[in-house]
Amino acid sequence: MFKYFFWGLAMLVNFNVAGDLANLLLSYLDANPLVGDRGAELDQLRIKLAHYNANARMPFVDWWNALEVISRLYGKPYIGLEVGTYIQPNHCGILGYLSLSCEYLAEALQRFERFQRLLYEGNAASTRTEGGVITFSWPFDHGYSTRESDETLISCLVSYVNMLVGKDSLRPAKVGFVHSKPENLGPYSKLLGCDVEFGCRNTYIAFPLSMLSLKIEKADPALRALLDQQAGALLDVLPNGDLFEQEFYKYVLRAMQDGKPTMDEVARYMKISSRTLHRRLEERQLVFKQLLKKTRQQLAQQYLKEGRLTLSEIALLLGYSEQSAFTRAFKAWLDETPLQFQKRFRAAK
Repeated sequence: MFKYFFWGLAMLVNFNVAGDLANLLLSYLDANPLVGDRGAELDQLRIKLAHYNANARMPFVDWWNALEVISRLYGKPYIGLEVGTYIQPNHCGILGYLSLSCEYLAEALQRFERFQRLLYEGNAASTRTEGGVITFSWPFDHGYSTRESDETLISCLVSYVNMLVGKDSLRPAKVGFVHSKPENLGPYSKLLGCDVEFGCRNTYIAFPLSMLSLKIEKADPALRALLDQQAGALLDVLPNGDLFEQEFYKYVLRAMQDGKPTMDEVARYMKISSRTLHRRLEERQLVFKQLLKKTRQQLAQQYLKEGRLTLSEIALLLGYSEQSAFTRAFKAWLDETPLQFQKRFRAAK
């Protein structure tokens, strides 16, 4: 499981979410102001989020980091559940207005399944109808996201479904998360109102089939046809990601796991020469050593925050010969040891 988690975080690093989602976070911050030092740190986050607009894409790393900062400053590990309750159509771009124009909830959910990449790239939800429920499940195609991000997604869906049909009491049949079971289950009961499973292979949400026939208050068939075309056109021009970079990162991870994260080794895995690899990276204004350092640093911080792995396991996964080498590298990056970083993070939570 650790290997898959490691692989997943690094793969999703190469994908993005819609810039509109920055406004979802800003809406939460506006409604829940903080003062003092925490307020000052939030102001810095606001500046970063304000750079994103409807035409921009936000890297998953920035999305994760923003949610993490908000979770830490508000002292709420379950922050995603609260953030999701602030979702509005304008936070979802054209997909938000397209869903509003549908006649029935079933049509809106079909549009979500088809055009979800406009909101977030990476893992695409698959649907299954069985036992009186329709289940949206996010497979492991590109790896796992973070707890805060997954909980924001599920909470958004619950809140948005209620908004579409003009209700506030609709609840899923069941929800499942990849992360481990938290100590405080109160927010899940309050904000989701259904059975919640933890430690799942995939994140999922199941709705009763009876909900699909609910009518949407602001249905507009003519507008829906127009927005369908526009959403399709936007999806067609949305980049699928640089396949070379995806392959490169995949083999960087493999080289790290094998304990040989060198350019020669990655080139060998990719079946090209080191010179060709260097040239193709240079064409993209990328430098191997910087990419390796950035990948190791991002993953190390994430593993320490998650708390699932020992220091020796992290060192091994990142391609260090021994734990002491990892500790020295980490201190050079952040001017503190891995244990100091982890202790500080847990204290802030």
